[in-house]
Amino acid sequence: MALVLTAVTVACGTSTTATLATSPTQVPTGTAIETPAATPTGSLTAGPTATPAQAKTPSMGPLVRVEDLVFPVELADTPDKRIRGLSGRVSLESGTGMLFIFEKPERFRFWMREMEITLDIVWIGSNCEVVDVSENVPFPDPETQLNELPRFSPESRAKFVLEINGGEAAESGLGVGDSVEFLSDIAGKYDC
Repeated sequence: MALVLTAVTVACGTSTTATLATSPTQVPTGTAIETPAATPTGSLTAGPTATPAQAKTPSMGPLVRVEDLVFPVELADTPDKRIRGLSGRVSLESGTGMLFIFEKPERFRFWMREMEITLDIVWIGSNCEVVDVSENVPFPDPETQLNELPRFSPESRAKFVLEINGGEAAESGLGVGDSVEFLSDIAGKYDC
């Protein structure tokens, strides 16, 4: 069985192309993956003067830095994880995402099968720079047939794909040409 590496994800942008498949193909989609609950890093003290809570600083797990932005991410680094992606999720914590890791750069086609949230798809080249951004890719109507789901691709080949909440790329100024670095658990592991 041929697996089409068409990681289905949510993202829509001016520089991406949506195409309709004429026959169903096995395409990766997102899946529900438990995200560990955040643990407070500071506390308020009782008394006349309160000490403000410390800002949450990502320090554990895989991290992706795009310019000055740092995203704690879940990894989609196996075929099964890439197929499921974020499908079935009803929300994604702000400032977090999922990093899809592929063996070689391609013009991957993503779809939004079983998605319930709008996403931005950040396409990252093997040179560790953003090559395209598909912004505010809408989730499909649950009744949409597989062969009618739009597919989203970058304008240039990508080796990595970062999915974040729809609108976060524009809100944070993330764009084509931004440098990307993998930190923490994945630092030095994938050449970024």
